[in-house]
Formats: sequence, C-alpha cells, structure tokens
Amino acid sequence: MRGRKRLTRRGWRWRRNPLRRRTDVVESWLALVTAALFCALPLLGWWAERSVDRTLRHEVATEHAQRTLVSATLAHPKDSGSATRPAEVLRWTAPDHSVHTATVSSDLEVWQRGRISLWTDHKGTLVPPPLDTVTATTHAVLAGVAVGSAAAGLLVISRQLLMWRLMLRRMDSWEREWARVDQDWGRAGAGG
Repeated sequence: MRGRKRLTRRGWRWRRNPLRRRTDVVESWLALVTAALFCALPLLGWWAERSVDRTLRHEVATEHAQRTLVSATLAHPKDSGSATRPAEVLRWTAPDHSVHTATVSSDLEVWQRGRISLWTDHKGTLVPPPLDTVTATTHAVLAGVAVGSAAAGLLVISRQLLMWRLMLRRMDSWEREWARVDQDWGRAGAGG
C-alpha cells in the first residue's frame, strides 16, 4: 500500500485531476524525453569515436605507406664548441636514390641508435612523421568524449530553456488567476 501511494504521488501529473495544468504535462514529457536522450548519449559518443577511429586508422595506414624513414648525415659538421642549434644542414638519400641536402629543423629529426633519420615521401621531400596508432586512438577517444559532452551540454541547456519558458507560462497563468480571484475577493457570495 505504501509503495502505491508513493507511485501515485509521483505520477500525479499523468492522471486527470483539477489541479493538473497543461504545463505540468509538458514538464513530465520533457523529463521523459530528456532522460531517454541522456541514455542515448553514450551511444552517440561511441559512434563518434568509432567514426573518427576508422578515419584516423585509414590515415595512419596511408601515411605509413607514403612516407619512408631514411638515414641522414651532417653535411657540414658542427664546431665542437658550439651549442645545439634548432636547425642543421643534413644530407640524405631518398627512396628513389636521389641525394638531397637541406637545412632541417630539429623537430623533423629522428634519433635512432646514435644515427639521424628523417621522414620523406617517395621523392625525398621532407615530411612530418606519420601519425602513429596510439595517437590516432587517443584522438578518437577524445573526439567521442567531446561529442558526448557537447551533446549533453546542449541537451541540458535546451531543457533549461524549455523549463524557463514553462515557468514563465505558469507565472502568467497564476497572475491571470489571481487577477480573476482578486476581483471577487471578500465579496459575499462570490465564487460560490
């Protein structure tokens, strides 16, 4: 019996009664729709993560197929007393066997076992390192979280705006009712 009373109190907006207003019904439906959409948000985040992951994995495969790691040597050895420079003149042989020399920024250099390597395309042109799978997976997960969070934020803001509009309607309705009641207030036989 006690559980039934609690359910009755919670579901009063769904039953017909003289105190129920249209805004109460709209608020109940809004709560149901919001709850359903909140339950769907993880699916939206998962879908976004899978889509970005698929795209980035394709990009990883493409970049690794189009880029080659080649050995490079210093074209002009540094003075032993000079400090590290942000760029050096390096010489390398491209996959097509052409020899290249250029000033290379230190962020393009890859040091492996005491040797300098550079990422190039098939013609020997310097390119940034290809995207690795760990970074691609991290970006995909972050994209899924961002999409889910943005959708949740949009849902909460939308719900709050609708609730604000409902409250304004309620206040207007109450004002009209008070104005009507105020006219008859205190008169004998009024409203009876």
